[in-house]
Amino acid sequence: MTETIKDNSKQHTGNWVEDIRKGAEIERKEIDETSRQRSKEAFDKMRDKANAERDEINGLMKQVAERNYNDSKLKRDKEIKVAKQKAMQQIEFEYESKYGVNTDKTERTKQAWSNLVKGL
Repeated sequence: MTETIKDNSKQHTGNWVEDIRKGAEIERKEIDETSRQRSKEAFDKMRDKANAERDEINGLMKQVAERNYNDSKLKRDKEIKVAKQKAMQQIEFEYESKYGVNTDKTERTKQAWSNLVKGL
């Protein structure tokens, strides 16, 4: 009977130690899972912030590109207008020099355009 008591106490002691070990293992797994979840949430938050910043930068770059394009277009349009005016003046001057005709501005413009079209 003494052996039975010893066996029972060892069994009880063994179960108690095993229960503590299992409990500690479960607790460790829960802590690890919580830590993983927090790490994932922190990473997701950083990724979302980086994506938002990237989107904002892309939007600003697009605005700058559009503004530069529009500025360049306005500059080109102005240069074209000035070039057309200079060409018209040159055509009028050459026409008047060649034919000695000095007509009003409207007539000169019509003649210049007509000559320009013929020359093309």
